[in-house]
Amino acid sequence: MTEITETLVRAAQHGDEAAARAIVQELHRPILATIFRFLGAGWRREVEDIAQEIFLKVFRALGAFDPARAKFTTWVYTFVRNHCYDVLKRRRLPTTSLQAVAADEPARDVVDRRELPPSKTLENQELGRRIGEALSTLGEDQRMVFILREYENLDYAEIAAITGVNEGTVKSRLFRAKEALREQLAPYLQAGA
Repeated sequence: MTEITETLVRAAQHGDEAAARAIVQELHRPILATIFRFLGAGWRREVEDIAQEIFLKVFRALGAFDPARAKFTTWVYTFVRNHCYDVLKRRRLPTTSLQAVAADEPARDVVDRRELPPSKTLENQELGRRIGEALSTLGEDQRMVFILREYENLDYAEIAAITGVNEGTVKSRLFRAKEALREQLAPYLQAGA
């Protein structure tokens, strides 16, 4: 993701529709991917709606954004985090594999264009399924920190700002998440995948 410039944000704050569209275009896919990874496949049909709700909140609060206090993307991911937590509080669904699809539902892949397309081998598909299942077993705080660090490549300071905890807590949560994932995936990794 390219960094959204302060000039672009300022233009959007002053009502420039082209600037607002550019912000949405830049952040749409990464936000969709983060929502999908955090909430899991049980929310597959709602991901777009949830992203729209987040963008509405972001643009309603855009006048309050202060570039001296945070990077714009850090500020936006705070909305993503908070809204995802609110969604889970409103309706608890069991989390499932990122690859799970109901029999009557066509498979829909939330593509993150920053990543290379995965190989279509069965081995990679199985690894993806197992990682998704393992990720869904993490607690919400650990899962969010893991996704922001490992998938969105945010630094510890940004994650701390998004999650409202200090960097030490972020590192601790990330460590515990990795340990839990390593433990759950150990039989698969030992088999040579």
